Amino acid sequence: MKWLDEHIEEFILVVLLIFMTVILGIQIISRYIFNNSLSWSEELVRYLFVWSAFMGVPYCIKKGTSIKVDQFRNMMPIKIQKFLLYFDKIIMFALFLILAIFSFDVVRQTYLSGQTSAAMGVPMWTVQLSVLVGSILSLIRIVQNFYEVLSGHKKVEQKHGL
Repeated sequence: MKWLDEHIEEFILVVLLIFMTVILGIQIISRYIFNNSLSWSEELVRYLFVWSAFMGVPYCIKKGTSIKVDQFRNMMPIKIQKFLLYFDKIIMFALFLILAIFSFDVVRQTYLSGQTSAAMGVPMWTVQLSVLVGSILSLIRIVQNFYEVLSGHKKVEQKHGL
């Protein structure tokens, strides 16, 4: 469980990258050497890319590498920095909770409609499930980060300023 907690996103991202690379390599060889393009490869790589994008979000949250401006917050006293970190986590949690709720509804509607992709006939709900899975993993990572700040495992220091 500990390995899963620490490496699930990385594992999924590496597997997806390997599949995308192999499939695109086969497509390039088929197109330029055998003059026969694969009809399904571009669609599959596109869907794998969508999954990798939504798996990258919880990975970035876990590592704390999301796009943000820290300079202003780092100049604040420690108590204000902690408050801003808590506030940041609460806003992110609310955002991903809303995203998870709405994406669940979209996946359910698509599943019930039986919609499939054009080239491969893949059920579209499997592609749209990436948003729901990414949102749930993001919620888990946000709770973990909130706990790290709350318990003192994540050190907050005043860099310079006030």
